Amino acid sequence: MFIVDCGWPTEIYGDKQPVANSKTQTAKSLFANPRDALSSINWSRVDFILVSNYEQMTLLPYITEYTEFTGPIYATEPTKAYGKCVLEEGLWVTDSGLQRSSSYTGSASVASTSTLAGDRPSEEGQTTHTMPYTQQDIIAAMEKINDVRLNEIVAPVPFVQVYARSSGYCIGGANWTVAYKGHRTAFISTSAFATCLHPQEWDGSVLSEAQAIVFCDAVDPAESEDSEINTVPQNVQISQRINQLCSTAISTLKQRSRVLLIGEPYGVTQDILQVIAENAMSMNLPLPQFIFISPVAEHTVQYGNIMGEWLCAAKQAMLYLPEYPFVDKDLRQKGHLHFVRSLSELAIRSIPQGIWFVIASPRDTATINHFIRQWQQDAKQCGGADMAAGTGASKFSVLLYDDDVARAQSIVNRISVTNEVTYVPVSQRLTHHAIEQCLAGATRAQHVLVPSHIYSRLPPSISNNLDFKLLEYSYLQATEIDLDTDRHLPLNIQKEMTQQLKRTGKQHAVVSGQLLLAAGEIRLERIDDSSTADSSSQDAETKAKSKPDTQVAEAVRPSIRMAANLDNYDLSAWTPERLASELGDIGLNAAAVDDTTDASSNKKKLVRITIPSGTATIRMHGGWTVDCTSVNTQWVVLDSLRQVLKAG
Repeated sequence: MFIVDCGWPTEIYGDKQPVANSKTQTAKSLFANPRDALSSINWSRVDFILVSNYEQMTLLPYITEYTEFTGPIYATEPTKAYGKCVLEEGLWVTDSGLQRSSSYTGSASVASTSTLAGDRPSEEGQTTHTMPYTQQDIIAAMEKINDVRLNEIVAPVPFVQVYARSSGYCIGGANWTVAYKGHRTAFISTSAFATCLHPQEWDGSVLSEAQAIVFCDAVDPAESEDSEINTVPQNVQISQRINQLCSTAISTLKQRSRVLLIGEPYGVTQDILQVIAENAMSMNLPLPQFIFISPVAEHTVQYGNIMGEWLCAAKQAMLYLPEYPFVDKDLRQKGHLHFVRSLSELAIRSIPQGIWFVIASPRDTATINHFIRQWQQDAKQCGGADMAAGTGASKFSVLLYDDDVARAQSIVNRISVTNEVTYVPVSQRLTHHAIEQCLAGATRAQHVLVPSHIYSRLPPSISNNLDFKLLEYSYLQATEIDLDTDRHLPLNIQKEMTQQLKRTGKQHAVVSGQLLLAAGEIRLERIDDSSTADSSSQDAETKAKSKPDTQVAEAVRPSIRMAANLDNYDLSAWTPERLASELGDIGLNAAAVDDTTDASSNKKKLVRITIPSGTATIRMHGGWTVDCTSVNTQWVVLDSLRQVLKAG
């Protein structure tokens, strides 16, 4: 068992909670506190965890430090670096909020929080989850993450391979593929088709090579009030909206007024900052003082220039020129870019005079409210000339691009200067129209799973046109699918058999052999030895001429025999009765029965196993062998047999 992504919403907005049995319910509405979801998982049985991007790590420190999970964790290098910053910023914001409202919580810090705390209503009316871990837990969790590169194949457990393809959503964003017995399952996390932003482009091969596809994240139509999001190509839509934000900012800067950009210090914020700075310089406007208010912004902004191989093709090309991929280096050299950890540090920092362009996280409500109140007060103190001209401190703009409509609406509701707020949602995530389009490339897909809110929007004919089964699932609810893995195992023919055909000059021949199951493949080998090879070949040829259909059926019979490789175990003390009993104790339907193929009066015993995928027979005399009716059965029996022998 494995887990894909560990994200969780840190805030719930609005006065009314979603209905628990709604058809469009999400993880946010099912459990207000993540402790309920985490307690439903037996973490000792989880083999490994895959993390798709830095937004999907919210609960990772708690999982690694306060549950029974001990397996490996895989993420790309940028996901690990950015993820640490995101977790630290979330902890800092929560810590600051608790200090400001210590009269309510009775605690001044979350540093002592070792278990999941309850929800805390903030001053602004939203519910914020206190973080269930400490700074030390974050550091410990990061040390347990294994860095992987895109397209690098790793094997977290035997017979399982995983690799990542670019999701196009953010620097280091990945979609994971899990391969087991030749069957590939792709997990499409938060992804974007846009090529006008700085992350490396979407890799569509993740869909074309998978037999099962699970879409983990997409825009919920019920939460999106944007009609253009489904009708305009994503590249055009994102470019238009960033340009709209830029136009508003430039108009404000022309009037020598101040701008507050509400956005995370990474992701789309870097693209918006790039466009605004380049336009201001091209128009010969006085450069504003760009000020990031965040404890992690200095690191996240610098990562863009450090991790050049994770950028889009256009940004990567700039690495070979005497230019930086992003404008922050140039701004910093000119003294127009500043990183401030908090408002208290801003009070003692010496910022050069000029127009301020402030960037604050949407989670940092204290910073947002501080600048809104301060600039409103400055506007009231402006002279009549400034008021009439609409210049100076009498005017400011607030830019907001968050595609989370609920969070954006909550922020707008808390800002009393709604006339100065420009809200232009920049949505990168997949829509149900985008999912419908990209499924055209799922040429090998047999099963496609989508969230319930997306399933209701897809046309029913989509699965008929593309020859796969379309299924829906609900968050945190079990959904089972039957993966037909038998036919995807490769068949390897013994070298001696092919050489014999070459010597005789034959291109086609009917052969008889034994199917042996090795790790990840089925091997066809000769069953005759060298002393009887000629006679056996002659007999086979005679039988083929008289009964070709019978011979073909024998060559591909469904029973698969495997000479069990159990040299590492002591088999002398095992009897059919004991083996059947031990296998029964671990859940298999096993029984010791007489061997009907034994012609002697004293019939030997064998172990017969029956499971839903087929039957298996274990013969213990003359060397242990296993006969199975399907590959699925063989894998189950082999794993169970080794488990029993190891314990015994």
